[in-house]
Amino acid sequence: MNYPTLNAESGLEAVVGHLSFCLLEGQSEQKRIFPTLHNVEEYGGGVGNEMRVAFIGAGKMASGLMDCIDEIDGHSIVAVCDVNEEAARSAASPRDADVYTDHETLFEAADFEVVFIAIPPFAYSDQIDLAAEHGVHCFVEKPVGLHIEDAHEWKAALDTADVITSSGYVFRYDAITERARELIGDRPIALLDASYWSGLLASEWGNKMSTSGGDINIRATHVYDLLRYFGGDVEQVFAVGSENVGTPEIDYFDAVAATVEHENGVVSSVSSAVVAPQWTVTLDITGEDFELHLDYAAQRLTGEVDGNNIEFDGECDRYRKEVETFLHACMTDDQSIVRSSFADATRTLELNWATIEATESETVIEPGTK
Repeated sequence: MNYPTLNAESGLEAVVGHLSFCLLEGQSEQKRIFPTLHNVEEYGGGVGNEMRVAFIGAGKMASGLMDCIDEIDGHSIVAVCDVNEEAARSAASPRDADVYTDHETLFEAADFEVVFIAIPPFAYSDQIDLAAEHGVHCFVEKPVGLHIEDAHEWKAALDTADVITSSGYVFRYDAITERARELIGDRPIALLDASYWSGLLASEWGNKMSTSGGDINIRATHVYDLLRYFGGDVEQVFAVGSENVGTPEIDYFDAVAATVEHENGVVSSVSSAVVAPQWTVTLDITGEDFELHLDYAAQRLTGEVDGNNIEFDGECDRYRKEVETFLHACMTDDQSIVRSSFADATRTLELNWATIEATESETVIEPGTK
């Protein structure tokens, strides 16, 4: 299979693609074909019909996504809904958008084709069901729920509605992720090692298991998702947690170390912590004649492939690429270019909770059995 030659000058800030794992007949089960990457210059605003966009949520995450849409020609934010009317009005006013304080009224009264749902996981109720009922394309920030059972129900509703979906696993859109997948190609992977270290969340709800699911479900989930993106779905996970620091603001472990076995035989390890003074997100991958180190904080890729040194600076606006890809998928009715659909994100949610349960029980857990 031939893959396009990419470099830092070839517009990687505008590259999109889609995930496709497959087994090769007569070869190792862990061999995979990574997808062809597409240049997003063809995805720029103004292609096709304008998308009228509504937002449920007007907090920090939603505001960043709104800014991305503002930068893309051909789309407009027409409505903003938040239980905090002041926050909704502050986001809506500069965009001449309508203001709502309950999502039921939003779906009944506003005219839009796309909805972005960016709210804390404890705040989910029937927003996704209503999006499906009204045939609205749906972007749901990660995690796509607090409870697996709810996410499965919402997935079924979205599948029935046949709308385009996306979720906020934004590291899939990094240029270093794209470059790494191109370099790996169909080589078998042996091992992945990921880390997500940071300090405490600023929001009170993020420090409680009952409202967030803890750090693994809110932030470290990004690297658990990367394990699936590179290594495939997971067979089982074992994890242990530490409370040596004893951070009083949270009611979950300060740090977690997990060992993961993938369905195709790849093995992975993950470490996460909420006591670190700096934000560190890394992924190391090794396999047949290669080793790669992905630094997501620096957006830099280094390593060796076939004896050749790899040094790649992949600075890009990962959030804009994520948003732009989703909106283009909505315009063209092409789910395949979205790198993390709601259905795919549901499987990462299962992995989150399998890791949490494994940590609490100190037993091996299979994702999806909680």
